[in-house]
Amino acid sequence: MRSLFIAAALSLPFLAAPTTGGAQDAPSMADRLRNDPRVEALRPYGLNLPPAIRIDKGVQFGKAMRVPLDGHPDFWRIGVTTPLLKPVKKGDRIVIAFWARAEQTEQGAPGKIGRVQLEATPVVRAIFEQSFEVGPTWKMYQLKGVSDRDYGAGDLNAALQIDSAKQVLDFGPVFVLDYGVSSQ
Repeated sequence: MRSLFIAAALSLPFLAAPTTGGAQDAPSMADRLRNDPRVEALRPYGLNLPPAIRIDKGVQFGKAMRVPLDGHPDFWRIGVTTPLLKPVKKGDRIVIAFWARAEQTEQGAPGKIGRVQLEATPVVRAIFEQSFEVGPTWKMYQLKGVSDRDYGAGDLNAALQIDSAKQVLDFGPVFVLDYGVSSQ
């Protein structure tokens, strides 16, 4: 399983480790990975029935979670989370990278994800966040931010709050990577 995560992380071009001077000491992608990125590990919430996991050769790892949505002003009431399984330190640069596409939307409009955020738990508090428009083809989207303090394993989630419109969204793997404290 660990080699599967390494292969997945290395296949993401924008996540490649720097190749300057001391690259031998740079953490591996497996060391940077803070969650289980597989679709099966995503935790949906707010739905009456769990969303379907589908075979989809068009996305990394070949599986996707399909979520039909009606749209609601309280878009955060439905979403998916992935818990961080490793600690994060204050000042660490975090990247949330996720595969998504809008399978169906009204009148061909872009799909809408109301908010993607890194959040503290169990009392939810956003550390950084961004909304996204999602196209009809598979694409990896990313959100970057900085940890506001030290967190232990299990104290953070990456959350996608998704009930922003009448739409059907597909989600592939979600990666949370820690690039350490910025040297700048």
